[in-house]
Amino acid sequence: MFLLLCGCLVVIVGGMVTFQALFAPLIFIKLPSEVARPFIRTFFPFYYLYFGALSLLATASAIISSHWQVAWLIAPVTLGFIVSRQILMPLANHATDNQQEKKFQIYHRLTVLINTVQLVALCVAFYGLLAPY
Repeated sequence: MFLLLCGCLVVIVGGMVTFQALFAPLIFIKLPSEVARPFIRTFFPFYYLYFGALSLLATASAIISSHWQVAWLIAPVTLGFIVSRQILMPLANHATDNQQEKKFQIYHRLTVLINTVQLVALCVAFYGLLAPY
């Protein structure tokens, strides 16, 4: 279970960092807006689902292997993916569809904030897991 937990954390953190630092900026730099926006809109449900499932698996692995502090850090990460996918993303899409730029910016900033807090929590969890070694 320990290796599964570590593997999940590495994949989640690596994937999130790659997306934030490389993937998202390049999409908007290299693709025209009329292509980039629909692509991102289609991509994000899968992003949240994939990392939500991995963080749920990591939480279960932490519980099974009695890494309680790590489980308490990762469980809210899972919740963050669910809230972002099921609540904030549809609200942001609705705001965009209705040309409500201020509302979109609020929802977008909330998802970015959640994503950043998730990344910090995952790094802290990973450090806590490996610190004894």
